[in-house]
Amino acid sequence: MKRLFIGLFATGVALGASTFTSLASKRIFATYYYVLTEEGTYTKVEVVPDPSNCEGTASHKCFVGYATYKGESFFSNSMPAAPIVQSGTNGLYTN
Repeated sequence: MKRLFIGLFATGVALGASTFTSLASKRIFATYYYVLTEEGTYTKVEVVPDPSNCEGTASHKCFVGYATYKGESFFSNSMPAAPIVQSGTNGLYTN
């Protein structure tokens, strides 16, 4: 009986400890950022865009980010696959 309780206690400790550990996340960070410089055209920039530079009422997101290179620029109507990062607002990016 004593062995049974020790076994159950060890199992409980192991399960309790595993509750507080998490698996390593596989986050993908954007390396290539593109900003909407004129209506319909995204242009590559070398720095992480500042959301406070988003102005106006364009119909597309102010900036987008990708993990892979998508060229120096592209049109918003032919955007590559879904970006991994995008601005929370629509508008043109002003420097």
